Amino acid sequence: MSALTKLEFERDVNCIEISLFAQCRALISEGMATEIDQLIERAGGSESEVELDKIRLIKEVALGSKALVG
Repeated sequence: MSALTKLEFERDVNCIEISLFAQCRALISEGMATEIDQLIERAGGSESEVELDKIRLIKEVALGSKALVG
């Protein structure tokens, strides 16, 4: 995750337009998969429920694979 994107996430600001999927991938790669729920919550009505379900599934897979490795 870039420093700017991480700062945006932590401060709940949106300086640049990054897709929800890309933000979630960045959080997962930084070991911050549990923070995806906050991101989904902030996305609110701006994303379709289908997209949010895909993100939730990706998060669960990421957490599950991390548990298998760790």
